[in-house]
Amino acid sequence: MNELIKMKFNKLNVAIILLSIMVIGCDDYLDVTPESVWESASFYSTPQEAEIALAGIYGVLASDESYGREQLILGAGTDEYYYNRRFNENWAVSLFRNTPADQFSFNYWTNQYQAINLANLFIESIDRSSFETEEAFNALVAEVRFLRALCYFNLSNYWNEVPLRLSSSKDQEDNNVPPAPLADVYDAIVEDFTFASENLPHPVDAGYVQGRAHKLAAHGLLARVYMKMSGYPFKQPHYQEAITHCEAVINDGFHSLITTSDTTGYREVFLDVIGGVYNMTEVIFEISFQNLRDQGLTGTTVGRLGALNGLNFGSNNNLGDPNGFAQAGVYPILSGLYDQNNDKRYLWNIATFKRTGAGDIIRVTNEMATRDFCPAKYKRWEPLDYADIDIEGTNENFVILENSASELNRNFTSVNFPVLRYSDILLMYAEASNELNNGPSALAIEYLNEVRNRAGLVNIEVEKPTVAADKVLFFDELVDERTRELCFEGVRRHDLIRWELLDEKLAEVKAFVEGHPDFVASNADHQAALRGPNNFDVNIHLSLPYPLVEVTVNQSLDQKPEWQ
Repeated sequence: MNELIKMKFNKLNVAIILLSIMVIGCDDYLDVTPESVWESASFYSTPQEAEIALAGIYGVLASDESYGREQLILGAGTDEYYYNRRFNENWAVSLFRNTPADQFSFNYWTNQYQAINLANLFIESIDRSSFETEEAFNALVAEVRFLRALCYFNLSNYWNEVPLRLSSSKDQEDNNVPPAPLADVYDAIVEDFTFASENLPHPVDAGYVQGRAHKLAAHGLLARVYMKMSGYPFKQPHYQEAITHCEAVINDGFHSLITTSDTTGYREVFLDVIGGVYNMTEVIFEISFQNLRDQGLTGTTVGRLGALNGLNFGSNNNLGDPNGFAQAGVYPILSGLYDQNNDKRYLWNIATFKRTGAGDIIRVTNEMATRDFCPAKYKRWEPLDYADIDIEGTNENFVILENSASELNRNFTSVNFPVLRYSDILLMYAEASNELNNGPSALAIEYLNEVRNRAGLVNIEVEKPTVAADKVLFFDELVDERTRELCFEGVRRHDLIRWELLDEKLAEVKAFVEGHPDFVASNADHQAALRGPNNFDVNIHLSLPYPLVEVTVNQSLDQKPEWQ
């Protein structure tokens, strides 16, 4: 296992060097000279070289501009979490104060198209004759197409219609691509993921490397695509297709929920995510940062889960301590969705403790303490003894959860980004079945109960019998259950938009916060927590504006009317 990981990241190290030749810089955007294309195309002459190039695409996605930072920044501003620094508007998208010149969204757009351009170049250049079998050749092409589909799905989630580039950029003229109709974008995504589902290896196949794409991940993401297509803005029901791909994962039997007799299975999943362990049972696909800092790639390929959105450790040291900046505050409405006495996910997902500068680990009781009441899902540390939380002391013992051979860094972490987990498959099936059958089927109820039972909750038909018998009430329950289970995993914003509930949920946030007993109207931090709900305009904020640089460079792309 360790040797496989080392081998993968040593290849990635080489790939990052290659990117200086193969990938365009921010200033040049997608303007790649013909000479560079010829030089890079000749690199794909052997399977070994193709593997290194593939690792380079993974490296692009495992950067600040993608899953390392921007993905968690762009995902804020729902009913889960918000940017809590009142003295600036750096996370402008989450505050609904963004413009076409927003840097984070531009970074994300550019990054996804960099990965797409590398994928296109790979597909055009890989040499079939150098592979012993058609199966081996197709598996590598399938992996690249999986990553290309993932990038286009990410882009369409934030921007809807986007330029559809399915061949590599060779000169400036190739930049001039109009936004494709959403149907065409989805067709391309489905085609790529379908090819991946048919040609990628199964996780049990010999030679499969943990942390990379596989056929069941392709099926799972196809289900997510079809769920998105069924909602806003496409609104063409594809619930049966979603069910089919959920069944492909469920019926295969390889993936399942991690369960324990004391209902701490949820905790175990994220201990693995934080500790750099590939938990293939439940985590179907993740973007890996494990050991990347140990490979010296802190300037290019970095993770920040547990740092930007981590909990307070009470230290300003840049090195050595499991610090978190706690720049994300949790809205109290999220904690209110949990059965706090029984649901084990509550204590794992939301910070109920912090460490002071004196080393005293104390309880967080004020839900409007914007820098203390924060996400804890990717916590880098926890108390050695939770009983000490209510006992005053100094330099109390703690346990570091992040697994890194190098010294801990305040800015960067090795915590992997879980893109898709098995619980999402179960909940997507339940939602699609509820829509398709005009009410919850027996399997829909069973799969919801699997998720609930693992968290320590009784069956839904026992706790809420009317919910288990009504389509609308069952859907409402799933809306809440998905955030209880999947909060801070980058899906909530897209869920609320496809359900056309983002405006409603932000209005609920505002009312809940203003009515909360810890809310003080004269407190500037408390008022700043409401910037997102106050600024949101349903007529413009359901998708992002095209980046200003893209509109300037791409002569075939006009800005969206609502953003002009």
